Amino acid sequence: MQNVIQSGDFRIDVGSRTVNLCGEELELSSEEFEVLVYLINHPQRLITANTVLATSWTKNPPRQTEFLRVLLSLRKKLDLAAPGKHYLRTEPWVVYRFHPIASSQT
Repeated sequence: MQNVIQSGDFRIDVGSRTVNLCGEELELSSEEFEVLVYLINHPQRLITANTVLATSWTKNPPRQTEFLRVLLSLRKKLDLAAPGKHYLRTEPWVVYRFHPIASSQT
């Protein structure tokens, strides 16, 4: 995995575990960081919660209900940092698709 990931509005330094969105540093929990890194490494792909749970955690993966809490918290932080942009989108019957360059559409 690369140490710095630059994708759209995001710059993630994996080594220092920092995330910048549109030039502003985001405060993310360890779990939120892990989910975001996984999603940003798979842009525009449809991703299920089970896929993220099975592949993104280096330590103890959370239960699915805990994962959903983490995902909702991450979405809220992204929405607060970049109002009107939608980076995480829920897709019918699949779950999530990450867009590194957000649009104003949901």
